[in-house]
Amino acid sequence: MTSLAPRRRRRSLGVPRRISTEGMDRESLICEAILLDPDIERALSIYWEPDDETCRRVGWSLVRHTGTLFHVGRRLLELTTPGGALLPPPEYRMCLGTEPTDEEVFAAPLLQPWSLLLFQSGSSPAYWKLGGTVYHRDHDCVWVWTRLLYLHRAKKMARTDEGWLKLGKRMSA
Repeated sequence: MTSLAPRRRRRSLGVPRRISTEGMDRESLICEAILLDPDIERALSIYWEPDDETCRRVGWSLVRHTGTLFHVGRRLLELTTPGGALLPPPEYRMCLGTEPTDEEVFAAPLLQPWSLLLFQSGSSPAYWKLGGTVYHRDHDCVWVWTRLLYLHRAKKMARTDEGWLKLGKRMSA
């Protein structure tokens, strides 16, 4: 009969534990956020409920970080949106000019179908990436990924690193 050697726990080896946020509910995610970042408690009231408003407040404060905190925050935001398709907050603006001119509206290519991702890698802060197939009467159709600078919801347009894009149908989440 052979005996199995006792397994060492990961924490004892100095390897940080990883959590899987996909299967967690709102309350578990908020509790995990409090354990990982004690500053989150300032964003919560004393008697907090895992409702949409609390999840959004905690989620937006967590996605400013990197690593596990970012993933917990993004998952909280996904749970508050219908279908899990994230959009930046209405006040999100990384450029000064937020109104396209008439020429820019006319010349802007169509992006359809499009997808919007809140992306973070390594130690760099999170940013929004907009991707999809670009259609323009003067150019071939190409698939692009570009950095989102502003989302103009009323005109269904997006300001990116490459300029203004008209937004067609969004990909399902």
